[in-house]
Amino acid sequence: MQEKYWKYMVQIKAWIFYLDVYTEDSYRWDRIINIVVAIASSTSIAAWAIWQKYSFVWSIIIAISQVLTTIKGFLPYSKRLKMLVPFMEDLKFLYNKIEYNWFKVASGDLSENEINELLYSFKDEFANIENKNLKEETLLEKDNFREIADRKNDAYFANNF
Repeated sequence: MQEKYWKYMVQIKAWIFYLDVYTEDSYRWDRIINIVVAIASSTSIAAWAIWQKYSFVWSIIIAISQVLTTIKGFLPYSKRLKMLVPFMEDLKFLYNKIEYNWFKVASGDLSENEINELLYSFKDEFANIENKNLKEETLLEKDNFREIADRKNDAYFANNF
């Protein structure tokens, strides 16, 4: 039962690292989109000065700005950030409880039945956290994010256990 508990603890920490990588990527894309919209909007205002000379360029800049402003709400990055950050925070809190109890599990202070009860209470808590934060959202699994998260997870456990 100790091995099962250990594997679950490692899995939850890997989830946290995965969500962290996902959050960083979403933040980067959200920032890029916001910068492009800001530049396009600012450029279109400045373009008034050259309206008569380069009306075609000005109209393209205005069109780009309008399209970006319109589609920004449909892009997943900003919405995903609002969901991922609290999800990650809840998982970190859960992980801390799991890790805290690991020492009781590893030292043999708990019976097999107590470990099983503890493990399933954490699984239930994880399911509640997932339902609360993901709701109807789904995160597409990205292999490159998983690889980065796995490397971080391996390093964490190599350094801390």
